[in-house]
Amino acid sequence: MITERHLRVFYEVCKYMNMTKASKELFVSQPAVSKTIHDIETDYGVKLFERWNKALYLTPEGHNLYEYSKQVVNLLDAIDTSMRARDSKDLIRVGASITIGTSILSEIISGYCRENDSVRMEALVDNTPVIEQALLQGRLDIAFVEGRLSSMDIKSETLGSTEIVLVVNRLHELYSKENVKLEDLDGMDFIVREKGSHTREIFALEMEKYNIRWNPAWSCHNTQTIKNAVDAGLGIGVLSKLSVRKRLESGRFHAINVFDEPLELYMRIAYTKNKYFSPNLSAFCEYAAEHVGRLAGERNNNMKL
Repeated sequence: MITERHLRVFYEVCKYMNMTKASKELFVSQPAVSKTIHDIETDYGVKLFERWNKALYLTPEGHNLYEYSKQVVNLLDAIDTSMRARDSKDLIRVGASITIGTSILSEIISGYCRENDSVRMEALVDNTPVIEQALLQGRLDIAFVEGRLSSMDIKSETLGSTEIVLVVNRLHELYSKENVKLEDLDGMDFIVREKGSHTREIFALEMEKYNIRWNPAWSCHNTQTIKNAVDAGLGIGVLSKLSVRKRLESGRFHAINVFDEPLELYMRIAYTKNKYFSPNLSAFCEYAAEHVGRLAGERNNNMKL
C-alpha cells in the first residue's frame, strides 16, 4: 500500500521532473528516490515515468497519481501547520494576474482581513501562465485571472467583467477633442501590455478588424508603468477600466470611446480540481466574488465552492 513517504517522494520528483533535484530537496540519496518510484510502480503494476534523452515525462498513470499526491501532500502540510501552531492565523495563498493584482487585489485582501483577524494572506501577482503553474504546483490556493487558462486540471468561475478603455491625460492632443473617431487613432502611439497579454490581444484584434494601424510605442509588464507613461503624455494607454477608475473620476485621465461595443475583459476565480476549501478559504472566496461583482456591476452572491 502506498504511504505518505511514497507520495512525498513521487510529488517532489514530479515537481522538478528530476530525481537528483528531488533527492536534494528531500535530503535523501538519489538511489533511494529511484527505489521509491520503482516500489510504487511494482506495487501497482504501472509505469509512472517515461525516460527519453535523460528527461522524465509522466505517463497517464503517473499524471493520475500526481493529481492525488498533490492534494494529499498539500493537505497534510496544511494539517501539520495548523496543529503545530493552533494559535496562529490560517494562511491563504492568493494569486492574481497583473491587471487584477495591480487594480483590486489589495482592496479585496485588506477588506477581508479587516473583518477577519483569524487569517493571514500571501499574494503572488504575475502574468496568467505563471499564476496557472503556481496553482498546478500547489503553491497557491486560489487565483484571480482575466487571461486564458490552458490546463484541464484547473476549474474557474466568472466573477464579473470590466471594460478595456483607451485613456489619455491632459498632455495628449486627444484629451480635449470631442467626438474622437476610430480612424483618428490611425498611426498613433499606444502604451500597452506585453505580447501574450489578454488585454492587448483583445485590443489588437479589434484594431485589426477595422484595419487601424497602431504603434506599440511602449510594451509593459506592469500596469503602473503604463499609467506613468500616459501621465507623461507619451501615448494612448490601453488598460482595464478598474485599474484607472480613480484617475478617470478625478479627470486626470480621459477615456476615448471609439468602439461600437465595449471591449470586455472577464475576471475569473480559479482553483485546482478537488481543491479542499477550508471555512476561511470559502469565506474569502465569497467575499472576493461579492467585491468583484460590485465593482463590475454584476453581483454574484450565489457562488458555492
